[in-house]
Amino acid sequence: MPRVQPFRGLRYNPEKVDLGKTVCPPYDAMGLPEVDDLYALSPYNAVRLVLGRQLPKDTRENNRYTRARDFLKQWREESVLVQEEKPALYYHEHTYCLGEHTLTRRGVIASVRMDDGEKNHFRFYEHTNKAPKLDRLRLLSEVNTNLSSIFGIYSDPKKVIETKVRLSLGKPSLEFDTRRETHRLWVIHEKETIDMFARLMQNRKVLIADGQHRFETARVYRDRMRAATGKNDGNQGFDYIQMYLVNQEEGLSILPVHRVIPDSMGVGLVDLEYRIKEIFNMIPYDNRKGFLSALNKGGMGHLGLFVKGIPRYYLLELSRDADFDRFLPAPLHPRLMDMALTILHESILQPVLGISHADEGSRIFYTSSAEEALNLVSKGRADIAFLHNPIGIESIMEISETGVRLPQNSVLFHPQVPSGLVFHSLA
Repeated sequence: MPRVQPFRGLRYNPEKVDLGKTVCPPYDAMGLPEVDDLYALSPYNAVRLVLGRQLPKDTRENNRYTRARDFLKQWREESVLVQEEKPALYYHEHTYCLGEHTLTRRGVIASVRMDDGEKNHFRFYEHTNKAPKLDRLRLLSEVNTNLSSIFGIYSDPKKVIETKVRLSLGKPSLEFDTRRETHRLWVIHEKETIDMFARLMQNRKVLIADGQHRFETARVYRDRMRAATGKNDGNQGFDYIQMYLVNQEEGLSILPVHRVIPDSMGVGLVDLEYRIKEIFNMIPYDNRKGFLSALNKGGMGHLGLFVKGIPRYYLLELSRDADFDRFLPAPLHPRLMDMALTILHESILQPVLGISHADEGSRIFYTSSAEEALNLVSKGRADIAFLHNPIGIESIMEISETGVRLPQNSVLFHPQVPSGLVFHSLA
């Protein structure tokens, strides 16, 4: 069972900064333009810690990781960041817009002990790559602080945890807006509420919904710290990780993450068709609206295809008669055989387009907006767009229980948990 406990969080001081200008998305959700915007928004924006700029004159002694360490130290000295006097849990309400709807997600930020050895109370569902983990390890080794929460999902069908925690809440400790979102945070010091939450979480499995690279990095960091200090009792700061825990029954917004290929290396529709028609039924559409409507009705066994220079859209429907074994590098787990996204990666992206799992980060642009994906191709800024449908939380949970993995960036749990609500010092 994950051991859940309060921690003395580091939080921005509202008397020193505008809280609405200090939070930022997780590191892997920001491009250079957004980083620049956040730098300009506030000199204390958390982007300087999470994904600081790289400079031409960076050295081993002065780089984005050491600067994050120095900013953290400086902000604490200036009381821009203040540490809680007593350990606490943090109850968070995140109100956001999705289409025409206004929704609220609720979660608890806590310190959670990572499993040892054969214990396996956490569940994973996506592949990870080495490069992001090395990057996050360099940062963690300098700051010795969790700068972002791991997004964890548990199941509590009767909403016992949610109901009991909410009964103990008064007015929020702070409230602020960021663009089209509102954040409310309650700082919970009451021992009775903390003990109750920890007890109710005892026997629950936790799905790592977002932050799997950071979670795996934290395990490596923990093991290194154990070797360096000789402290293996499981009760040290480095044995724990900051998590944002959400009940799957509360309602989650899960978006698909579409694949855009900026440079197909000369591979066109004719090359793709040769393989696609062996696995999928190709249904052409001349109208974008009709194409997107058909895709949305199709489910997880369908994909959308749009190729530069071709005035048609194609709905790809997994064929029941396909001989998948001929086109897959290894047998797929039965649970993945109806997942068109997995078939796409294993039978088309890798063998036809030459995009391996290790290359995905550099050769694929990811977006949750179908219109953005299609427009990039129609305006000549990309060669190919593959669209897919969202994967439901029940399917993700089932996949995680089998031990198999979906391709990286299969879905987006929206909105992502912002960095800067609270930091978790591991020292």
